[in-house]
Amino acid sequence: MKLATVSLAALTAVGLASADCSYVAGNYYCSNTNAIVYSNVGYSGSYKDVTSMDESSCICNQASTSFSGSLAPLNEELSVHFRGPIKLSQFGVYYPNAGTSLKKRDVADCAPVSHRHKRDVVVEWVEVTSTVFVDSNGNPVTSAAADMTSSYTKVNTIISSAQNTSPAQQNVDTAATSSSISTAVGSSSQSSTSSSAVGQSSTSSSAAAQSSSSSSTSSSAWTRRSYFTPGSTTNCTFMNHQGGVKGSGVWSSCFGNSISYAAADGITGASSAEALGDVTILSGNEFMIFSGEECSGNDCGYYRDGIPAYHGFGGGDKIFVFEFTMPSDTSGSASNQDMPAIWLLNAKIPRTLQYGDSSCSCWSTGCGEFDLFEILSVGSDKLISHIHDGQGNDGTSTGGGGTQDYFTRPTSGTLKAAVIFNSSDQTAHIVEVSDDFAESLSADTVDSWLAKAGSAAALS
Repeated sequence: MKLATVSLAALTAVGLASADCSYVAGNYYCSNTNAIVYSNVGYSGSYKDVTSMDESSCICNQASTSFSGSLAPLNEELSVHFRGPIKLSQFGVYYPNAGTSLKKRDVADCAPVSHRHKRDVVVEWVEVTSTVFVDSNGNPVTSAAADMTSSYTKVNTIISSAQNTSPAQQNVDTAATSSSISTAVGSSSQSSTSSSAVGQSSTSSSAAAQSSSSSSTSSSAWTRRSYFTPGSTTNCTFMNHQGGVKGSGVWSSCFGNSISYAAADGITGASSAEALGDVTILSGNEFMIFSGEECSGNDCGYYRDGIPAYHGFGGGDKIFVFEFTMPSDTSGSASNQDMPAIWLLNAKIPRTLQYGDSSCSCWSTGCGEFDLFEILSVGSDKLISHIHDGQGNDGTSTGGGGTQDYFTRPTSGTLKAAVIFNSSDQTAHIVEVSDDFAESLSADTVDSWLAKAGSAAALS
């Protein structure tokens, strides 16, 4: 078991897929992990925010919205999304009490390494960029081309809010060929994924230094503000895409079904909020969780008329917790059959149009998605993580980064995990845990979750 780390502010490819990685159904998979740490998350930029949805013309209007700061734009309100097959046993959101904080991690700088570097260990630092496939003449081809003979990795230098680097310095190739095939970035809301390149380091000591864990500077607890167990919710609102079908939300020929309250089965619509029951959601079906606080006035920005509009989960310091099972489901022919996922979206996206015309949400201009656990091909047992936003690519959705290390899909039994956002050092941790999700979390408990990063590095 090892730690997977992804640096977003200086995204540098340090190797091709090694012999320790496998290429399956269009995606690379490397090592099983129990912790992933994203560092240098957040930048200054802008995205196109929806300002109106005209039912008569079927046109959505947009205006530029600027953001900056640690974890931006993922420090904005987020909604939590689930795709079957999945059974959710627990979900919660914690916020720090007054006086609780996480200190900055001691993270060593990651020096770029040539893709020709000696590859004598398994991936330690996973610096992900685009994979470029070339033929025998060095000309780029698609990954499916019959005459593909090799690949190399394109290096992208991501510009953080603290830097002032010219556009000419933002893209540097590690091979002679200057053209490339961009990573096919896909949203869980867009139902596609990328085959990203993977990097590796020749020393494990640097990875251990880079994975020094965060720890809280106060003994104050983190308070659980939202919580769900089957049949019971506190400050959670379950929704799906059944608007206009059964008592909530709307439907139109322009924009289709809006979001709606979800019934206890998670699949059908409802006229009012209901708690998800003790159910397994089958392939192709999705539901989402917002907070229990309704939008009022313009405090959520623009959203589609007639929908049940609720706030997401905002802030730079927060912890999401999950317990879930992702059983196999090959019984139907639904889209995304047997490809479960859990992901976070900027909450503005589902409140306008999660699926459909790209001008009707801010997704395509980089307002933010964080794939926490996603199966990329039918029946896979490897859960991949990826951040999609505009970091490093001038405000488009093709920035961000991810890792080809993976969590093991829990097809029987459950997986418990915490997702920790730490604004003080611009990190986001995804960590398997075993503790109870009590009404409050002590600083020691959170410290122990963050310390898993260091433990994983020591074992690698």
